[in-house]
Amino acid sequence: MHRELTIENFKCFSEKTNIKLGKITVCLGSNSVGKSSVIQACILLRQIYEQAMLFKATQIKEYNIQLNDVYGLQLGDAENIKSSKSREDIFLKIDEYEYSLNSDKRSPMEMVVQNRYDVTKMSSDEGLFSKEFYYLNAERKGPRNYQTINSKMVDNCGVYGENAVHLLSLLGTNKVDDVRCFSIDEKKKVNTFSKQVEYWMDYVIPGIEINADDMMDLRISKMSLRQPALDTGFLSPYNFGFGISYVLPIILTGLMAERGSVFLVENPEAHLHPKGQSHIGYFLANMALAGVQVIVETHSEHVLNGIRIAALKNAMKPEDISINFFSVNTCGKDTIHRVENIKLSERMDLETWPEGFLDQEEEDLRTLRELRRK
Repeated sequence: MHRELTIENFKCFSEKTNIKLGKITVCLGSNSVGKSSVIQACILLRQIYEQAMLFKATQIKEYNIQLNDVYGLQLGDAENIKSSKSREDIFLKIDEYEYSLNSDKRSPMEMVVQNRYDVTKMSSDEGLFSKEFYYLNAERKGPRNYQTINSKMVDNCGVYGENAVHLLSLLGTNKVDDVRCFSIDEKKKVNTFSKQVEYWMDYVIPGIEINADDMMDLRISKMSLRQPALDTGFLSPYNFGFGISYVLPIILTGLMAERGSVFLVENPEAHLHPKGQSHIGYFLANMALAGVQVIVETHSEHVLNGIRIAALKNAMKPEDISINFFSVNTCGKDTIHRVENIKLSERMDLETWPEGFLDQEEEDLRTLRELRRK
């Protein structure tokens, strides 16, 4: 499991910035303060490892890293993502592995990096250097009657959840690890993949059943949904809004992710009711306990609270959860980006509460009280 990520001269991180990592890492803060940059830095490090594996049997130790169209990256020109125009490289470090990424003058949308580490040793450390890697973009696929079946072997949901329906159809009868199985209701104990997806989906979005069918002759996977409480058959996903389509890839990925791997997920709360947001936080914490290192970018206090509930219920240690609060301070003409690690007590209480950290409800209530006095 990775313990610390260091970023320097990448986007808003002009100074060397350390981000503490846990079994589950939560990145919180307002917009445009560096949360997505953490996810992107992890993807760049993953690319370095993949290139190292590709050239493992050769003497090549210098690789070109793509800034666009790989794992959903859209970083543009290398010169535009450096914090300082006077410095040539972007510095990234994960635990003891550190890299300097430099511009490639022949290809402005790529960067060059050298790897001096043993690839076999990297693989044994797992995490971003595991065989499998999982990432879900904030902009996942919304309701679709069908998804195209990729001609290649599908072993994950895809960056946008584009393989989710086919994957559900493929894995339906497979068994899920006991530690990942839904345990809140003792009556729900069938451990097949399709049933566990059903149980967890019902926990996040109650009262929905999913039907997934592969139509191999057309190379499409068809999804339909129904609410058992209503006297209808299975209907088009367009009748059920965005929440189901957005959360399904998260549930699928959590249940199938290899132990020791990393699962990056952006905005798991998207299109969910606050109760559903809390429950998806609970789910992600359970997957972290099962051995998948989870890194979450979120704006939701409900997701964080769901993680804390899971921690208390399952006796997680405070150090298993790393909460990082991203903020911007203005000092004269200078803008300083800060990352503060917020510690938890044994009772999962937040030990510090910096200004701007999940306090908007209090701010709004204070404003309402002041307006009512007028």
